[in-house]
Amino acid sequence: MDANPWLSALSRARANSMSSPLEEVNERLAAGGLSVSREDVRMLAERREEALAEAERVEFGTLAIMAVTEAVATSPCLSQERVARDLAELQDAFYAIRDELPADVPDAEIAEALRGCLDAWGDAAEVAALPAEEVMRYSGEYVRTAEAESLGEYRIIDDEGRAYAFDPAEWDYDELSDGWDGEGWADDWDD
Repeated sequence: MDANPWLSALSRARANSMSSPLEEVNERLAAGGLSVSREDVRMLAERREEALAEAERVEFGTLAIMAVTEAVATSPCLSQERVARDLAELQDAFYAIRDELPADVPDAEIAEALRGCLDAWGDAAEVAALPAEEVMRYSGEYVRTAEAESLGEYRIIDDEGRAYAFDPAEWDYDELSDGWDGEGWADDWDD
């Protein structure tokens, strides 16, 4: 019996209803002159369900296979003979990486890293066997964020995707500066 029957049932229901959207994979693969068969699409849906069940996750919104396919469609490392198998490996790698990274790392960033890693290593199975940190070294944004964190910067991203970085070492502490509603920070202190 599954560890979480609710997640398992929800995942099966979504997998059954996702057969049609997974056919969008061919539209995305067309950029690289590749395609998959209905059987391949079914296999990708089953692998997706297995990967989600193993990670005890539920996927809402855009399917990971769409982001992965869009990112790798034009990779010179994909061939028509192995495209379904390679996509399945990359999809599995995506879910494994997604499970290890914080939620604020966008799916597109993981897909970008998988593409860069695939182009560098040349084999989807080898990419899937790499640790998450190794794969994410191929994402420019992830590397920039990690470098900023190692430098002690405070970084936020607003709703429009603009990034702001602040160095806490440069923040001034002034107990006489205005606080909320114009009150001084030290107004409530007992001397």
